Amino acid sequence: MKIQSEPNSNCRLKCIELFAGAGGLALGVHKAGFEHLALIEWDNMSTQTLRANCKSHLNIDEFAVIEADVRDVDLCNYEGNVDLLAAGPPCRPFSTAGKNLAEKDSRDMFPILINKVAEIMPKAILIENVRGLTRPKFSVYFEYLIMQLKFPKLEIKENEPMEEHLIRLRNLKPLDFNDDETYVVESQLVDATDFGLPQRRQRVFISAFRSDLNLSPSHLAPTHSSQALYYDQWVTGHYWDRHEIPSDDYLGPLPQYIPKAQEEDLKPWKTVRDAITNLPPPVLRGDPEIIPNHVQVPGARVYRCHTGSYYDRPAKALKAGTHGTPGGENMVITSQQGDVRYFTTREAARLQTFDDEWCFRGKWGHCIRQLGDAVPVDLAKSFAIMIHSKLQNAEMGCIHDEKRGAI
Repeated sequence: MKIQSEPNSNCRLKCIELFAGAGGLALGVHKAGFEHLALIEWDNMSTQTLRANCKSHLNIDEFAVIEADVRDVDLCNYEGNVDLLAAGPPCRPFSTAGKNLAEKDSRDMFPILINKVAEIMPKAILIENVRGLTRPKFSVYFEYLIMQLKFPKLEIKENEPMEEHLIRLRNLKPLDFNDDETYVVESQLVDATDFGLPQRRQRVFISAFRSDLNLSPSHLAPTHSSQALYYDQWVTGHYWDRHEIPSDDYLGPLPQYIPKAQEEDLKPWKTVRDAITNLPPPVLRGDPEIIPNHVQVPGARVYRCHTGSYYDRPAKALKAGTHGTPGGENMVITSQQGDVRYFTTREAARLQTFDDEWCFRGKWGHCIRQLGDAVPVDLAKSFAIMIHSKLQNAEMGCIHDEKRGAI
């Protein structure tokens, strides 16, 4: 399938996104200054969500949302004309809750992603996936992915085992490919809470620049910390004052260590209460919605290892689950007795830092599945800003050099 698009000439940095899901990565990348030429996603509910929001939030038309298997999409028309290729490949092959089959899992889409990189050779790449990808069990495969991204033009031979292809990649010499055919690649494992998100979500981000640009990805420095939160709660009490409640309302265990002095330059972790406190109570299912996607779904229950999140701590990482309802990861504890309720779609969206106006399509289970699979918007934005800044500075440097040459 070939895709056609009419780029907006007002935006210089162009992006194509694969495995777009419900738009978390897309919205973050857009906020960082990129314009999407295409968003490719095979799941119908996710593409409905993307189309419902693309005009108002991403400033692109619905035709840019392509509902298709990435394997069937031809991107050759974009070769050399894309600033950023962004992707959030399916995480199931590497998730701790999955079958841990990695490259033996039919859902592993990294080989397809590498092929698309080789097709269009974008200036930069941004990939997000689960922490499980970096586990020792997958260390060889992770190295293989990084090496493939460095040399995407080294095609795998027919029936060639991964181990043999990796050996060929390791033995490559700098002059075996031109600089515009290779990439400088870095990976970083991060916890979303350390960057101001109200959710303990550990993810690996892989960033890359084409070698001819003479750019290197930077690691992001944390901006928030747990100790700053505990200081805010249990030393100054500013947290409780801000929410106009007594500290006696705290639900959960006290921290093992409370700092005596405030950390410099680091802000407090954000909590569930920080994220959702100004939302009105959710309406019951069947009642008219006051706020889109803010409907209470009944049936939450506690079972072993699934006990919900505390209001005054960051939430547990949202998960998609087989049926969209994986228990404790999508619940909040509401009383000292341990009563729980499910997060509404809007509350879950707040935990993933989506705009309140971003509407999700489908029933609650479909929406939670979209959110459990989503890239946190603000975290995606942070990495995309790093890439955008470097690309823009490099381009401005070239313009200045051209002007000096003309003089």
